[in-house]
Amino acid sequence: MTAETALRHPGSATLDYYLLQAEADEVEATGLLVEEFVLADDLSAARLRSAGWTPADGGWWSSAAYARAVRTDPRLRARLAAVDRATAEATYRRLGGGNLPDEDELRDRFRDDVPLATGAPLRLSAGPDVHRILFAGELDDRRLARLGALLRLDDPDGARPGVVGTGRLRVNDTNVRWDLRRVGGGIAWCLDVTAEPAGGDGLPWVLRQLIGVARGHGLIPATIERLA
Repeated sequence: MTAETALRHPGSATLDYYLLQAEADEVEATGLLVEEFVLADDLSAARLRSAGWTPADGGWWSSAAYARAVRTDPRLRARLAAVDRATAEATYRRLGGGNLPDEDELRDRFRDDVPLATGAPLRLSAGPDVHRILFAGELDDRRLARLGALLRLDDPDGARPGVVGTGRLRVNDTNVRWDLRRVGGGIAWCLDVTAEPAGGDGLPWVLRQLIGVARGHGLIPATIERLA
């Protein structure tokens, strides 16, 4: 295994696509944002790669400052809408870009990466390792209910401090559990994901799927940390 690997699900689109809008909740898109997390061997996030395309600016651009701002500025974040690759392709064509480059070509547009901290995991207990997917964004009651249903959350809010609910899935020979939590004084969210046995090959796939579900409900992934 290489020192870093992209968070990919074989056989599907592996980049994250967003529509850029001039104002929050506008229907018409003005461009695209494409992102990818690059992971260390322990599946913590090592880098965030990002590139945008806006015909008004003359094509593709890559900005670490913009990628950071999306995760800290609610007004800027509100102008993004997560979409699948098919929608991104249709939007790119409609805005005059022609055929959207394939994903290997799009990676050539990533020129200004955001480095993310990696290192020895924080030791919290003697239990199994936990991968924490941290998200920027807010959830109203309707979005939270829909997200909870898709995440198969079965614990009532308040059963454990900060935990909205817990979901479970068995992938191959790996038992995976995730807790949805409010963090950062209620201004951010995270999914704490535990896999047993540790190192099971189902974990990368589950991380990818959980990020996809959360993105579809307005949350923007910020990093993946490995706790222990």
